[in-house]
Amino acid sequence: MLYLLDRRGGLHVLPHEAGDSVSKVLLTHGIPPTSVLVYRDTDESIISDNAPLDTDALYTARLIEGYDLPGILNLYQPELAGDAGLASDATLLLKRRLSIAPDGSLTMERHSLDPAAAAAHVEETVFSTIDTFSLLEDTPDLVIGISGGVDSGSLLMLLSAYRDRFPDHRLTIRAATFQDFDSRCSEAFGFAARIAERFDVEHHLVEADAAERVFHLTRPIAQILMLMMEGEDAHQAMYVDHHSTRRVLEDFATAQGSSTLALGLHTTDLLAGLVNSWSSGHAMGPIPVRPVGDYRYVLPLAFVPKRELHLYYTEQMGHLPKQTTPNQWEFNPGDRNFLYFLADQLQWQWPGIQHWMFASHTRRTDAHPVFRICENCGGATREIIGAPVWTGLCDVCIVLDKHGWVRKS
Repeated sequence: MLYLLDRRGGLHVLPHEAGDSVSKVLLTHGIPPTSVLVYRDTDESIISDNAPLDTDALYTARLIEGYDLPGILNLYQPELAGDAGLASDATLLLKRRLSIAPDGSLTMERHSLDPAAAAAHVEETVFSTIDTFSLLEDTPDLVIGISGGVDSGSLLMLLSAYRDRFPDHRLTIRAATFQDFDSRCSEAFGFAARIAERFDVEHHLVEADAAERVFHLTRPIAQILMLMMEGEDAHQAMYVDHHSTRRVLEDFATAQGSSTLALGLHTTDLLAGLVNSWSSGHAMGPIPVRPVGDYRYVLPLAFVPKRELHLYYTEQMGHLPKQTTPNQWEFNPGDRNFLYFLADQLQWQWPGIQHWMFASHTRRTDAHPVFRICENCGGATREIIGAPVWTGLCDVCIVLDKHGWVRKS
């Protein structure tokens, strides 16, 4: 048997099966293994995290931190205990929010939402974000980057719903799909066109050679990405892909007479980006509206978690979204995958954390950033204190030029 000994001397039984490891039992009961030392009662020998437990022996997990672990775990008790009274069979979303009172006390709010209510909640969250942060103020023309996936597809539906609810805004929405890597005939591209037509939004396919023109490339971007995956810069492929897509969308927006772009970055995307910023020191712009050189990026999905987007999509389309296979440079846990895992953990442990973190981050962000313009692609790069000396090229173009993929003028 394993017991938890809290800092007040209280003993709490932690049931487990024979052979379960120490860490498995602790995590099952919501206890961080790093917060305790586990020892065998008979000789007080310390037990390793991966050691199997014998149900005939007695063990004690002694809390070494000073916080009220039982009190905190009580916040999550309904989920840990599998409380069936929380939701009916028809409920798809249990919306949770951790509330912090001025005196520091914590409470967990819970609301069960059926599919229609969950979809309505997503719409109201996005509409509130647009209005609270003036995302579309003085913006008659808006360009959406749409890949045909859940995030960008849901963004298109939501902006279409906003336009229809507030017709006086006279918002023109143009959806642009960049043929950066996949075939023009791929299912995702076809779906992007169909969903745009269904929700009365202009759809444009930006040809792959647009990247060759904007970045002055000696070969197609699809070839470059595959070549990068075979060399020492494989870890940069994802960033080259994303930067080239955004820069091509900026070029498209300029041709349409617009300087505002909407991206389908949701809560998990942005929390993962913040973790990356904290750990790397790289400056990340404000949320949910961000100036980048002459362009203005708006992020209407900033306060919508990925799971809620899936539920919204399903309610609107009448079927579950298809899960597409990520590009091969998105599989490496050493890239953003681990950051996304951490972002999901943060949202589970502290539901509503995005409201605190995004507001705090934006207050700390330089309100008047300085941008340098890349001499090759024309993209804006935020000036960062302590960054290498500016050479005239953005980080992506430096990599491209290193491999001889940039045409010399």
